[in-house]
Amino acid sequence: MRFEGESQMTGRVTIFVMAAVTWLVVGCGLEAGESVFDDQEIGAASGNSSQPPAQELGQGSGAGTMAGTWLKIHVASSCVLGQEQVTTAYYLVDITEEGAGLREEKRICELQMSPILGLRPIASSDVLESIEFPHIDWALMSSLVEGSTYSSSTEVGLWGLALDDPIRDAVPVDPEDERVIDGDGDGNPGVSLELEGMGCDRFMGQRQVVRYFGTLESPNDIRGTSTTITDIEVYGGTSSLCELAPDVESNDDHSFFRMVRVDGLGGSVNADADGDGNVTCEEAASLFEAIWEPREADDDHCE
Repeated sequence: MRFEGESQMTGRVTIFVMAAVTWLVVGCGLEAGESVFDDQEIGAASGNSSQPPAQELGQGSGAGTMAGTWLKIHVASSCVLGQEQVTTAYYLVDITEEGAGLREEKRICELQMSPILGLRPIASSDVLESIEFPHIDWALMSSLVEGSTYSSSTEVGLWGLALDDPIRDAVPVDPEDERVIDGDGDGNPGVSLELEGMGCDRFMGQRQVVRYFGTLESPNDIRGTSTTITDIEVYGGTSSLCELAPDVESNDDHSFFRMVRVDGLGGSVNADADGDGNVTCEEAASLFEAIWEPREADDDHCE
């Protein structure tokens, strides 16, 4: 015997059961750590999220995970011949979670260096694209609660070098050493940096080792300081003046970084203009000025 309204009642029960199962699955998936942030969204802001994307970098309710694409600015201070050189680098950092560790894959998009003695080093796009960032270790984030601490993986940037042990091997001094490579493909050893103001190029190899230590200011915004070591060897130049390479002394007290999510997750700004799931340097370039205002060099920092 079939009672009146039975099909409607069955439909309501089915919807209730499906909703309960969905709540359990999603709820368990978010049980990675305690968070004080409200209504964290896992979906992309322009698709799965029910909230519109934040209009300011670093805003948004958070994605409940560090995985995704982040835009980073590193304002690194160093002292050269008693003058401060400020190097401003813009990176895209793709993060994946592997257990307790975060794997960071880096792409450098733009590099600006202040002049020393009136000479400004210029790295071409070919040079930037040639920089290798070998995987060394894992980044850590203590939790997703505001005020939690972030420690990056060890960033090793190899310019025109192929080292078996990227950290412990000495940078070769001989341009004929097989570990010195023509990184930018211009026929010269290492990579070539133009010295603006001299009209000449320097052929060089460089290893830069950086670690970043920061605080989660908000769900999509990390800020902090850095520790940097730079080793340079010059392999020649188009003039003798360009072959000079004074020591670079890190000035970490005046260095800074900021990293913000830009993939649209958790209400963040979505830089993926073409919607292909990959944020490129070209797509992120419009955000460079918004992430931080670059500062001028101040020689008082090197007294």
